Amino acid sequence: MSSKDISNVPPWQSVVGISLALISNAFIGASVVFRKRGLLDIAAQGHDVTTGSTAYLRNSFWWAGMILLAIGELSNFGAYAFSPAILVTPLGTLSVVISTILSNYVLQEKLNFLGKTGCALCIIGVIMIVTHAPTAQATDTIPDFAANIINPVFLVYTFIAACLILWLIYYAEPKFGKQTPFVYIAMSSTGGAYLVLSAQGVGSSIVTSARNWNTANQFLQWPMYPLIVFMILTVVFQIHYLNKALAVYSTAIVYPIHYVCFTGMTMVSTAFLFREFPVSSIDAGGSIIEGFIILAIGVVLLYKSQFDLTQQVRASEMS
Repeated sequence: MSSKDISNVPPWQSVVGISLALISNAFIGASVVFRKRGLLDIAAQGHDVTTGSTAYLRNSFWWAGMILLAIGELSNFGAYAFSPAILVTPLGTLSVVISTILSNYVLQEKLNFLGKTGCALCIIGVIMIVTHAPTAQATDTIPDFAANIINPVFLVYTFIAACLILWLIYYAEPKFGKQTPFVYIAMSSTGGAYLVLSAQGVGSSIVTSARNWNTANQFLQWPMYPLIVFMILTVVFQIHYLNKALAVYSTAIVYPIHYVCFTGMTMVSTAFLFREFPVSSIDAGGSIIEGFIILAIGVVLLYKSQFDLTQQVRASEMS
């Protein structure tokens, strides 16, 4: 049975997907602050995560953050099962706003007017994207998803992405990892984009199986299982390098930049996987691009606000 025969999506499905995405990002945003608090605690004890220390495994704040992250990622997985990535991923702006606001109170990373403006622009941008994004999945079965994976266009894109990751790990990280957050964030975002794609393939296949257990059970398709393993590996990869970024840089700097990079890489990866930009019309596509630009501007303002505050703190310490 083809995906076209089984993909009559009920109206409630996209509502469930969006609801799970909102819940997910609330937990994920809070988890970042708790993990950062844990990393600050172990740094005060003289441990350095970027050099391989695993002292954070004995910190209660870090584990609280990981539990919140696990719940958030589980909800996020459910969101990708019910709705396409281009609809779910931009909702991550909620986690940016929550982590930034909580950082103001829990980590004393103050949020000034420029930062508040950035948060507002992030929300406006995500509204523009969500209201113009499609609500139906591009594929519902493992065979359809696998056919897109082995397409030459996506294989070439994957080869380039793998080369980028290797260059970042073996060249950029040793030289620039502690000078700019973009090195760790680029690694985490690139791996995270593949996490989204694999989660979308596995999740939508589970939903299809539940709705058509006797006629289209995707658990009988062997590619389902290596795809699950790959999804787990990308989770570990993304968390590992996001941890490194959080250990060195402010949460209010890392998370907004990570969000925009992650969202951008997800949109690009999705376009290469399905060989099209998943929109219903040119106008909708234009609105999505405009929304993403507004998001990027919001993140720049957040970054600028935190940079200014950091400079003020350093100036006061020197004086």
